[in-house]
Amino acid sequence: MFLGQVCGTVVADHKLAELEGASFRVVLPVHEAGKPTGTHIVAVDNIASRNGDLVYLVKGKEAIIPWQKTDLAPIDAAIVGLVDGMERA
Repeated sequence: MFLGQVCGTVVADHKLAELEGASFRVVLPVHEAGKPTGTHIVAVDNIASRNGDLVYLVKGKEAIIPWQKTDLAPIDAAIVGLVDGMERA
């Protein structure tokens, strides 16, 4: 898992049937202090996030797990949680 800040929405009127109903968000990966750690990615939004939200995501084969409509959708990244706060031990 990794952190990211939601910074946009992707609108796709035409998509594969396996992705019907999916919302796509543009996310900038960040570390815990909020500094960017990579380039923007597009992720399936499983939590109805909004612009500016700090979220946590998964990439790779694990990204399909939250998408319960099918096991065969071409999903590379997924937003799986909203960060309410963080504390380092």
